Amino acid sequence: VQVTPQPYDLMTYTNLFMMLFALLISFVLGEFTQGIAYCASNPKVFSLIWKFSMCSAIGQSFIFYTVARFDPLVCSTVTTTRKILSVLYSILFKGHSIAGQGWLGLLLAIGGIASEVVHKAMGAGKKKLKSKTSI
Repeated sequence: VQVTPQPYDLMTYTNLFMMLFALLISFVLGEFTQGIAYCASNPKVFSLIWKFSMCSAIGQSFIFYTVARFDPLVCSTVTTTRKILSVLYSILFKGHSIAGQGWLGLLLAIGGIASEVVHKAMGAGKKKLKSKTSI
């Protein structure tokens, strides 16, 4: 019987492999017991690890859904836009600052996203036009 893994199965197996690999590396480097000792002496860390894990899982699910439902380019556009908005929010509302080179990078990223949107909008219009003329 041929079994076809479902998309979330693949994500689960990937995360399981990464967890086991990280455990192996922590044992090899001798950091596993130090990490457990730190967590035991700071119990609040467990709740922070749990919250981080849940946010990571939810975020991965959204990313995976976006790639599966749309395509990787849409996912890339969404995540880049989110990062741009996070930086702008940090600058405008949290009082952080960036150098001129940072502003240039931010403007390049915004320009890239804007050009992608314009390109898609122009391409969609041409496709509609072609389909109407072929009737």
